[in-house]
Amino acid sequence: MKRKVIALLCTMALAVSALSGCGKEPAGDQTGTSEQSSASQESVASSPEAGEESSGAEEEATGNGELEYVELNWYFCINGSGTDVALIQEALDTYFKEKLNCKVNLHVLGGDYKDVISTMLLSGEDFDLVMLDGGRGVSYLTYASQDVFYPLEELWDYGSNVKALFKDAVWDAVKVNGHIYCVPTLKDNAYIMGFVYNDTLAAELGLDVAGQQWNNMMDIEEFAMEAVKLRDEKFPEYAGMPLVAQAPIPVPYFYALEQLVSSFAVCNVPGLEADPAYDSETVFNFYESDAYREYALLNQRFVEAGVFAYDYNSLDGPVIYEPSTLLCPAWGYTWISEDLHGDVYKTKLKVFDKVWTDTSNYTGVGTAIGANCKNPERAMMVLDLLNSDPYVATLLRFGVEGEHWEYDGDGKIQLCNRNADVSNAGWLEWYGIYAGNLTIVDGPESYVGPDRAVLENIKKYNDEALVAAHMGFVVDTTPIANEIAACSSVEAEYTSRLNTGQLASQEDVNKTLDEFIEKLKANGSEKIVTEVQRQLEEWKAGK
Repeated sequence: MKRKVIALLCTMALAVSALSGCGKEPAGDQTGTSEQSSASQESVASSPEAGEESSGAEEEATGNGELEYVELNWYFCINGSGTDVALIQEALDTYFKEKLNCKVNLHVLGGDYKDVISTMLLSGEDFDLVMLDGGRGVSYLTYASQDVFYPLEELWDYGSNVKALFKDAVWDAVKVNGHIYCVPTLKDNAYIMGFVYNDTLAAELGLDVAGQQWNNMMDIEEFAMEAVKLRDEKFPEYAGMPLVAQAPIPVPYFYALEQLVSSFAVCNVPGLEADPAYDSETVFNFYESDAYREYALLNQRFVEAGVFAYDYNSLDGPVIYEPSTLLCPAWGYTWISEDLHGDVYKTKLKVFDKVWTDTSNYTGVGTAIGANCKNPERAMMVLDLLNSDPYVATLLRFGVEGEHWEYDGDGKIQLCNRNADVSNAGWLEWYGIYAGNLTIVDGPESYVGPDRAVLENIKKYNDEALVAAHMGFVVDTTPIANEIAACSSVEAEYTSRLNTGQLASQEDVNKTLDEFIEKLKANGSEKIVTEVQRQLEEWKAGK
């Protein structure tokens, strides 16, 4: 690694710090006060020429050539609305040259992301910056132990804003073999669960959804059973339609659980205990717990009563757009517009009273520096800018001012020109998990909410989230790989009926679940729990 003299190191750190001082659908997936919004808007409006007003330290670092010009390569994935790569590249070239005397070559991937990145990492190919996304098949935890990434703790002097993104507990949670290899994307790093609800129907039925005290979907039974009766009496034409849209999985919609090995080895989350028979330090099999039995029984009751549909796939189109639907399970929503589901009914948002988080919310998506990066210090400075500069953060999501968006008479961003047709946009990458810190972005109100409410609420919920007890613990599944595979086959056989409420009676649920548990045990479920508990105790002892 190239080493800089101490004086230059301090200058560059001050330069990046000075920069920060300057500066799943719209508004649905997912943050400020008016003052924060105005400050952010001012930074976004700043073209690269705004560097003329930068601090003396910044001018010294970039203006007199002390930073040697370098080029870096950045590999990331977008969702498809990014044909104007050349315009984004040109704007970034100007800005990065001004700020950090470098060029960052954009390698924009789409459906080929997994194949390209996996091959690159496994072959030992040199790279500078790379997006890691477990949901797209490139898991940080899979590759972090393979010596393909640069240890970031050696670069904190070049990334003070990056270091400040998260508390030490989060950085500890993403350590692998004692090193931090990835900068998690600051976004909704918690399970922010709740409902988008039909406020029109709620008002017609005299129901107060906003005032309910719910921590999860297990809490809604009394309300939902009464609501479906009221609905069908007042609107008999709605009978046979589900009151609640589908919630496909028990965690995190119905329960908060720290899933150490899928549902085969879990721990309770302190403050949101799913099964009070266990404390948060005891590993148990969710499927063999009273909590899962209660969940499966509830599903059957809901289907029988018409709260859930027997088969959502048999219905004509998504039920979220039907005026008969009252509650639509929501994940990650922090603000919505009243027409989120169209103009058939008015939508409002109900977030559960408690939100929570676990390790996966920080290891799922982020950016790493290559182990063989020739300029790791500069790569970290780029990461610092991505995570602290609203101009860059907004550019990478909504494009170039004048080309893709503009300010209206009220000083608010509006999509225009090459982004006027959002179905065929030139560059529209909300919410841009590849591009670092989401909470500093400015954008159209339909995406970020009034006064950036979406982003401010994300920060609020992240701060309030209850934390799983074992942040950073990762199971080595090698000793139990055969048992996990065998139990997974059993799981697929039974959960398709138990999780959907498609059994005929409560007796059938109990009988089927007993068979399920017996087969799980026969295929090694107890060995899985025992091994995970052993590893957990060893991990705690070594902390």
